[in-house]
Amino acid sequence: MYIFQIAALIILILGIGWKFKVRMVEAIPIGVSLLVLLLYVLSFWRGLLFSDYLAVAFLVAAVIYLLRMSKQKRSEFAGFARKELTSPGMIIAFIMVIVVTVCVRDKAVSWWDDYNFWATDVKSLFYLNGFADKYANVAAEFGDYPPGTQMMKWWFLHFSPNHFDEGLMFAGYYFMILAFLFPLLQFLKKRNVFQMVAGAATLWLFPVVAEAFWLDGCCADLTMAVVYGGFLAAVVDREGHDRLFYFGRQALYLMVLVLCKNTGFIWAAFGLLFDYGYHLLVHKKENTEPRDRKRDRRALLWVTLFPLLTEGSWLSFCLLNRRVAKLTGTALQMATGSMNIPFYQEDMVKAFVEAFIKWPLHRGETFGIDLSPLGLFILLLLFVFLLYRFHILDKMLAVYTGIFLLVTGILFYSFNLLSHLTIFAVETQYLEPYGMICSIERYGAPFMIGGLYLIAFFLLKKSKNGAGMAICLIFVLITTDYQAAYRGLVGYRDTVDEVISKRNEIVDEAAELFCERVGAGGNESVGRVLYLRDISDVSWVRNTYISFEAAPVSVMYGNIDGDTIEIQDMINAIRNAHAGFLYVDRLERNKAAVLTQLLDQGEFEYSCLYQVVDTGKEIYLSKYDG
Repeated sequence: MYIFQIAALIILILGIGWKFKVRMVEAIPIGVSLLVLLLYVLSFWRGLLFSDYLAVAFLVAAVIYLLRMSKQKRSEFAGFARKELTSPGMIIAFIMVIVVTVCVRDKAVSWWDDYNFWATDVKSLFYLNGFADKYANVAAEFGDYPPGTQMMKWWFLHFSPNHFDEGLMFAGYYFMILAFLFPLLQFLKKRNVFQMVAGAATLWLFPVVAEAFWLDGCCADLTMAVVYGGFLAAVVDREGHDRLFYFGRQALYLMVLVLCKNTGFIWAAFGLLFDYGYHLLVHKKENTEPRDRKRDRRALLWVTLFPLLTEGSWLSFCLLNRRVAKLTGTALQMATGSMNIPFYQEDMVKAFVEAFIKWPLHRGETFGIDLSPLGLFILLLLFVFLLYRFHILDKMLAVYTGIFLLVTGILFYSFNLLSHLTIFAVETQYLEPYGMICSIERYGAPFMIGGLYLIAFFLLKKSKNGAGMAICLIFVLITTDYQAAYRGLVGYRDTVDEVISKRNEIVDEAAELFCERVGAGGNESVGRVLYLRDISDVSWVRNTYISFEAAPVSVMYGNIDGDTIEIQDMINAIRNAHAGFLYVDRLERNKAAVLTQLLDQGEFEYSCLYQVVDTGKEIYLSKYDG
C-alpha cells in the first residue's frame, strides 16, 4: 500500500502547486503539513492504517477529476506537471529523499532522549496504529509531549508493516525536516549539475551551522526550527499569492509547529508577533484601504485560531488520559512555589554566560568560523543591516526585521537561562560550559536556524544573477560542522554494532523474559505494567532501555526491599503507578509468602504476569495467561 501513499502525496503536492500557481517545491511542506494533521486526527481512533484506504480513495478521486476536466485544462495540468517534476528543485528534492532514505537504512536508536521518548513513543504508535489508552502510554514521564514529528516517522515506518525498522523511522524524521527546507530550492533556475549538487549539499549542511543533535537522534527541536523559519519566510512571501494560499499556509505551519514540541507555542507566539507586525507595516507602507485591512485582520484571526485549537485538542486529550510530563510537573511546582531550587544558581549563570559568549555551537571544527551563540546572534543582526545596505530590503522592513530578531533573541535566551535556573536546576551537567552549550545549541535551534532561514529567503528572493545563492553557499561552507553532517548520513555505520551490543548488554535476560511475558512488539498492549525488582538491582538507565524494548506496553518501575516489604506498600505502589498488571523478578530474600496475600488463589510466582483487580476497597492479583 505504500506505493499508493507515496503517489497520493505527490499528486496532492502537485495539485496544490497547480491550483495556487506556485512551484512544486513550495507546495511540499503544505502537503506534508496536511498529511501530518490527517494522521494526527486518525491517531485518536487508532486509525493510522486507514490512511492507506484514504490514499487510494484520493487517487481515484484525482483520476476522476482529471477525466472530467476539459481537454484544455488537462493539457495545462499535464504541462505544469511535466515542467515542475523536471525542474531542478524537484529533481534535487527527489534525489535527496531517496539518497537520505537509503543512507540511513541501517541507523539504530542510540541517543538517550530517543530512548526516553522520541523513538519509544513512535514504536508504540507503529504497533497500536494510534495513541494509547488512558494510563497506557509508553514513556509515561513524557506523556504530554506532542506527536507532530511522530506522524511522519510512522508514515515511513508503515512502509515495513511487519517489522519496526529504526532506519525508516530516521528516514521519516529527516524527510520532515527536508520538506520545510525544500522551498529554498525554488530559486534554482537551471538544471546545472554543479548548482544542483551544491544546492543539495547546502541544504543538508545548513542546519549543522548551529545545531547537530538532529543528526544523532530524532527529537523535535530542529524540525521546530525549520517550520518556524518556513513560517517567517511565508509571512514576507506575499507577492503574487492567492489569499487562501498565503494565509492558509501560515495556519498550517503554525498548527504543525505547536504539535512539534511543548515549547512550540513559544515559537508560534513569536511567529504571530512577526506576522501581525509585518501586516501593520505593510498597511502603513501601502496605505491599504480600510476594507482590505479588515479582511487581513480577519484572516490573521483565523491564522491565530487554528493553532490554538490544535494545541487545545492535544492538551484536552492529555488531560482526559492523564498524560503528563515530569518537566510539566516540575514547571507547575515552580509556579506554585513548592519546588526546592538548588543553591548553585550562580554557577549555572556563569556556565551559561561563558557558553553563550565563548563556546562554539557545534562540536566539530570547521576550516572557517566556529560561531558562538552570541556570535551568530550578532551576525543575524549584521546580515539584516547588510541586506538594507545593498538595497535588498527597504529601510522600514530592515528595521522591523532587525528589531524583531533582537527582541525575540533576548526574550528566548532569557527564557533559556531561567529554565536552567528552575526546571533544569537539578541537572548538574549544565554547570559546565560544555553541557550548557549543548543545551543552548539544541533549544536555541528555532531562533538560530529560523532566523538564518528568513535571512536566506530574503537573499535568495531578491538578489540577482545567482549572487544570493553563492553567498548562502559560502556562509554554510565556512561555518558548518562537516563531521556531524557526515556522521548523521554515513559515519554512524562505524558504531551501529557497538550501539546494538550496548543495548543487548543493558537489557539483561530477566528483562528479555519480562518483555516476552508482557507481549512486547504486539499489535495490542495489555496496558500499564508495574515491573518490580530487588532493591539491590536499581538501574534507571536499564529501565529506559526496557521501555523501548517493551513498547507498545507501558511500563512503570520500582524496587522492593525484602526486609521491609509490607502489603500496603505494594498496594500503594500499584495504585500510584495506575498499573493494571504486576510483574516481579525474583527477590534476594524470598518474600513470595508475603506477596501471596494479594492473590485470589494459589502461591505467588516470580517472573509471572498478574492482572490487578482493584475493587476500590481492596486489590488482589490474578494470574494472566493472555
